[in-house]
Amino acid sequence: MRATPPASPLGDWPADGLERVDRCPACASAERWLLYGGVTDRSYMCAAGRWNVFRCGECASAFLDPRPTKETVHLAYGNYYEGAAGPAAVDDSHRLRHIRRAIRNGYLNGRYGYRLTPASHLGRLVVPLMPRKRQMADEHVRHLRLRPGRPRLLDVGCGEGQFVAEMTKLGWAAEGIDPTVEAVVAARRAGVKVTKGDLADVVLDEDAFDAITFRLVFEHIPDPAAALRACHRALKRDGVLWIAAPNLDSEASRTFGDAWIFLEPPRHAVLYTPSSLIRLLRRYEIEPVAVRGSGRAGWSFRLSRAIARGEPPFRKPPPLSLPEHGRALLADVRGRVRPERADVVVIIGQKR
Repeated sequence: MRATPPASPLGDWPADGLERVDRCPACASAERWLLYGGVTDRSYMCAAGRWNVFRCGECASAFLDPRPTKETVHLAYGNYYEGAAGPAAVDDSHRLRHIRRAIRNGYLNGRYGYRLTPASHLGRLVVPLMPRKRQMADEHVRHLRLRPGRPRLLDVGCGEGQFVAEMTKLGWAAEGIDPTVEAVVAARRAGVKVTKGDLADVVLDEDAFDAITFRLVFEHIPDPAAALRACHRALKRDGVLWIAAPNLDSEASRTFGDAWIFLEPPRHAVLYTPSSLIRLLRRYEIEPVAVRGSGRAGWSFRLSRAIARGEPPFRKPPPLSLPEHGRALLADVRGRVRPERADVVVIIGQKR
């Protein structure tokens, strides 16, 4: 299902806006091989250039070489944030919606120590029996148990701050960081505490946070080692680091290759396997305590198939054929049984 990537309709990336990557950003090994050559931005179709993706021979992560410089990387995000919106209004007068929320809240209260309302004690019994509902509930709070007092939380790449706002309501002293001016302005208008920038230029207080989270953000970071050093310094002892990242070992990645929706050159600077991400965390004294599967293979299969056919993936791609739908369902089942094969992998670590 792999297709030869077409030339970028946006032309070439500025020649003086590139930097070489001689070693794997995840493990510093110089051993590598070309995974995909000359790939273009076929997902959001807003970044110029053709890109080479190399696979590390040591840790099996994948990375761009060359890649955009810090001064030019913003050119890859021309329409990336279009369509971003705040949390949708919920009509709690609808009885079924009210019951579902109460069941979810009952589960979260029992599992993670929250005090959400409305809440039903049935949630503790019912939600664990429904894998997809449990995954959605767990990720609503990013597997974070509410600690005593007013624990501090930092969400890196928080966008317009919806998660920060939600966790603030749930009892956390939550704040965010995001490099996008428009997102930061929108968050601040909503009363959310957000700092403009990224971990490379924002100095965090030492031993300040009980939890730091990255949801589909860590793969954008060109220097993961520096990011983890900053996180280790900023986390309290036993503080939690939560990372959700696209899984290079997922069924969709293996099936669609350079048409995989999460490849996203040149925005995704480094792509990880669960084992390479675990190895990286341990290198910076963050001990992984859990690996979870996330994402839905059907979404990845549908959009990746559109890319493989040369179609815009986000413009209502047609549904999967019956055999393709079956493969996607099987991929979801495998991802629940073996999180290391899930579409998106969640690694939960704790500072040593």
